[in-house]
Amino acid sequence: MNYQFNVQMSEQDYIEYNQFVMMRSPYGKKQVKNVRISLTLIFATAILASLLIGGFNIGFFTSLIPLLILYFISQVFLVKFSSYAVKRSIKDMKKQGKMAYSTESVLEFFDDCFVEITPDNKTETNYSAVERISIVDNKMIYIHVNNVMAYIIPLSCIETKEQYDSFFNFIKTKCAVIDVY
Repeated sequence: MNYQFNVQMSEQDYIEYNQFVMMRSPYGKKQVKNVRISLTLIFATAILASLLIGGFNIGFFTSLIPLLILYFISQVFLVKFSSYAVKRSIKDMKKQGKMAYSTESVLEFFDDCFVEITPDNKTETNYSAVERISIVDNKMIYIHVNNVMAYIIPLSCIETKEQYDSFFNFIKTKCAVIDVY
C-alpha cells in the first residue's frame, strides 16, 4: 500500500461535491449550457407564437416585456436555483434515512488499484476505471469514475504538504486528466 487516508465526510462536503459536479465540472458545465439553450428556445418560441398570433401591435409588446424579464431572471438565477435544488434533494435523502455517501471510510492506494473501505462495504477500483481527477479550491480531491460517481478526499485527511505533493505525483501517473479548480 502506497497511501492510506481516513476520510471523514460531512453533509456539507457532499453538498459541495454535488454543487461542483452540477455547475463547475466539465459534466455540469455542459448540462448548464444545454439548459440555458433550452430556456432560450422555449422563450424564443413563446415570443414567436405571440408575434404570429397578435402581430406587431401593442398586445405583442406588452406580452414581450414580461417574457423578456422572466427569461433574464431564469438565466441569472439558474445556478442559484440549481444549488438550492441540490441542497433540497440531499435533505430529502436524509429524511428518507439513506444517504448516498459514507460519513467514514478508509481509502487505500496501491500501485494497480485503490480500495475504499466503509462500515458497510469494500470497493476495489482499478485506475483504468478513473475518468478524471478534480482538485477543487485546495480543499477536496474528487476521483471521478464517471459523471455521477466519485471518491471524495478532503485535503484535511492529508497530514503534510510533503504527503500531499507525494500523493499528487503518484496519482497523476494513474490518470491522464487532472483538473485543478
